[in-house]
Amino acid sequence: MLEIRVCAYCKRSLSKIDIESGNAFYQEGGKVVCGNCLAGQTKNEEPCDENEYALESILREVKNINRTLTYEPATWLTILASVIQCFVFGSLVFAYLHRNGDVHSYLLLALIFQVMALTFFVVKK
Repeated sequence: MLEIRVCAYCKRSLSKIDIESGNAFYQEGGKVVCGNCLAGQTKNEEPCDENEYALESILREVKNINRTLTYEPATWLTILASVIQCFVFGSLVFAYLHRNGDVHSYLLLALIFQVMALTFFVVKK
């Protein structure tokens, strides 16, 4: 499991390598302090609260997730498949509204539209 550690004073992210190499140290209470803060360079700040630590970790993780998202360009086949998905929904609505009549033709039409949409969605992959 990924454990995110942040310096209690300057809130700088600390990796496991930093702690193993001696650039960061554990203090009493489970707080982690980087080498710069321990040397007194940023010692005038107060230690951060546990809630701030958790919120900072969550914010950093969300930013990392946002950076790793990739967007695919829209092709005409995906747009066509999206439009066909709307026809599927319409066919199902017509089948529900005319459930006392010929439902099978509307359901068959919805099935054909759905297969076409799925085909257009995966044709380039």
